[in-house]
Amino acid sequence: MIVPNPAVLQQAVDRYLALAADGDMAVAVPLQNAAYTLCVLTGTRTVEEAMAAVRLLDSPGASHGRRTFTASSGGSAPGERELVS
Repeated sequence: MIVPNPAVLQQAVDRYLALAADGDMAVAVPLQNAAYTLCVLTGTRTVEEAMAAVRLLDSPGASHGRRTFTASSGGSAPGERELVS
């Protein structure tokens, strides 16, 4: 699983929460864009799932070190590539 940069993820969460708290219809499109960004960063389909993923990433047992993602070729094991933070 690819884990987003914590600073970028925090910025996206802060932006979404600020726009959601506004309540003005003028921020509807920026709010949708912020929700989309959160979903892309967390690999989810809804804001609710994205926020749950953010809570999981912030949990004490979350690892922010080496990670792997599935790829079609190459890597340290068949179908995997290693990412180093």
